[in-house]
Amino acid sequence: MINSQDDLTIVGLAGNAEDALEGIGKALPDVAVVDISLPGVNGVTLIERLGERFPEVSCIALTAHEDPGCLRQVLAAGGRGFVVKRSTATDLLQAIRCVLAGDNYVDPALAARLLSPRSVPQGDPGNLSDRERSVIQLVALGYSNKEISSRLNLSIKTIETYRTRATEKLELRSRAAIVRFAHSNGWLVELPV
Repeated sequence: MINSQDDLTIVGLAGNAEDALEGIGKALPDVAVVDISLPGVNGVTLIERLGERFPEVSCIALTAHEDPGCLRQVLAAGGRGFVVKRSTATDLLQAIRCVLAGDNYVDPALAARLLSPRSVPQGDPGNLSDRERSVIQLVALGYSNKEISSRLNLSIKTIETYRTRATEKLELRSRAAIVRFAHSNGWLVELPV
């Protein structure tokens, strides 16, 4: 699809972040389309690293995740575009051309959701400590307090304290509310061990 365009050329493909960094360093393309669900280092981290090493390369995230939290993560990492995988090829081409022109691009499906009234708890995740955030993220991923305790090398009582503090700060009253909040903030991604 991209190679069939007169003004666009694919200069490389990579299956993981390490290969992408190496290939982009050699080819220095104008735009890199990055799959968020890369094996190993995820796409958001790759976008951040690309911005540090090759600031002249603009990044577009390609993702199955249609949540505002994921978009916020991509933008915070330095991404210039956000395209949902179920979008049309025309949308991806439009995103590439938009970013090449110096603009940002947000997939129309997600833009419509961003403009609709919010139905997700909106506590400020910035008020959480790193540990509180990790605990809430693991709770949202379905881990029990015992599993979180083992994973973070902390006592169950300490995990319960972090969880209580975080849910009070965010005004979350149930596990379902924690999951909705985590989803809206792009936290439903497995933490590294």
